[in-house]
Amino acid sequence: MTRFLKISILTVIGGAVLAPPFAFAHSGDLLLARLVLHPSAEVTLEITADLAANPHLKNTPNPAAALGDSLRVHLPGGRSWKITELGKPTVYLRDGFQSPAPVPLEHSAGEKTPELYTASWTWRASETPLRFEVPAGNPQTVIFWHVGPDSEAVAPGWKMLLAGDGSNPIALPVRPTALVWNWKAILALSFAGLGLGLQGMLLVRKLKTKPLR
Repeated sequence: MTRFLKISILTVIGGAVLAPPFAFAHSGDLLLARLVLHPSAEVTLEITADLAANPHLKNTPNPAAALGDSLRVHLPGGRSWKITELGKPTVYLRDGFQSPAPVPLEHSAGEKTPELYTASWTWRASETPLRFEVPAGNPQTVIFWHVGPDSEAVAPGWKMLLAGDGSNPIALPVRPTALVWNWKAILALSFAGLGLGLQGMLLVRKLKTKPLR
């Protein structure tokens, strides 16, 4: 990531927006979490870090797992999972952050563009809306935002999350539906079960008729 992030902060007091002062934050303490909403009920979560600059990740043997543990997804029905529980991630190494971000990203003049580590998870959501939270006790600070289908523009409502903080609820473009098995899948599964049953019966019969020595 960049060695420094310039963050424009709008202060709202009594409904009035004050002039935006600029604050600098050391990027080693920050993760960038970008949620991509697909036209279907699938979503992709990309979590990016500068491993060399992040004191919590510098010596970790499994950076992808550490990034996945930095967020938890909550469903309206009350269920929740660590991101690492949603499947095996795809990992990328990139020079600089390519996608639009909700804050300006800068690094010191003359500094080499840092190599960023991104772990990406894609899954099919079963409910909507989704809410993401940094688990209590997690040391990471996460800048979280989402983008809509076929768009790179940052959607309103991005947040900087500390331990125990959660995102705004994020509605999916389509309402998830229950997985429906078509007749081909049901037939294939039935034949597979029948085949296993016949093999078991033949094995038992063979053992019963086998002469004792």
